[in-house]
Amino acid sequence: MVIKSTPQILKRISLRWVPGDAFEDTETIALNVNGWFMDLRVVLADASLQWSRAGERRKLKDDPLTFQWTRVIDSTGSAQPDEAHFKELPNGDDLEYGTFPKDGTTPVPYEEIWRDVTEVDAKQSAWILQSVQDNTFLGRVGGIFLGMRQEQDHSFGVRKEVYNASEKVWKVVFETGPTGEVLQAIEVIKQLEPVVRSKGITAGEEVVLSGRTYVVRGFEAAP
Repeated sequence: MVIKSTPQILKRISLRWVPGDAFEDTETIALNVNGWFMDLRVVLADASLQWSRAGERRKLKDDPLTFQWTRVIDSTGSAQPDEAHFKELPNGDDLEYGTFPKDGTTPVPYEEIWRDVTEVDAKQSAWILQSVQDNTFLGRVGGIFLGMRQEQDHSFGVRKEVYNASEKVWKVVFETGPTGEVLQAIEVIKQLEPVVRSKGITAGEEVVLSGRTYVVRGFEAAP
């Protein structure tokens, strides 16, 4: 459920523009670590990028449960914060509801159903990192890794990698845009995990990976 403690992987099950029917035309996942998030929405029909963003998630109130997402980087170029309400469904999924400018201008009521699909690797930590020098985000929860970067010209690159446990390798399952400067999952893990094991890290600290400095935005140690 959306209100569980992080780290967390959420998968969208459906979208509904009220009063229309519910549907799902994307493969959408979101990573939540502490108060930070990354999400990726890929169109099922042609495997193109629909939307991707990263930033800060903050709970505004409990009744109804309401969150606000502040975008630090966004593939659409928008910096407008989003707010939505949540309620738990009988099967454990969560219903997100609110309004959103479907056509870019006019707010339209919508509903999204989200499912918690978190499978956290007991031997590895979960984290979201933001580069100091530029707009790059790196995030990992369990067997999912997302790397995102927004250039000064607003072009956007994103890569999704999934860990193959049987082959013990990270595999790229989606990639688009300028990702040459985005570290791969294994590059981050090989440099970050020794630091975690030797002295530990906490949110707000800085770490250096491949010569670039990152702020640890969200971090959860291995259980």
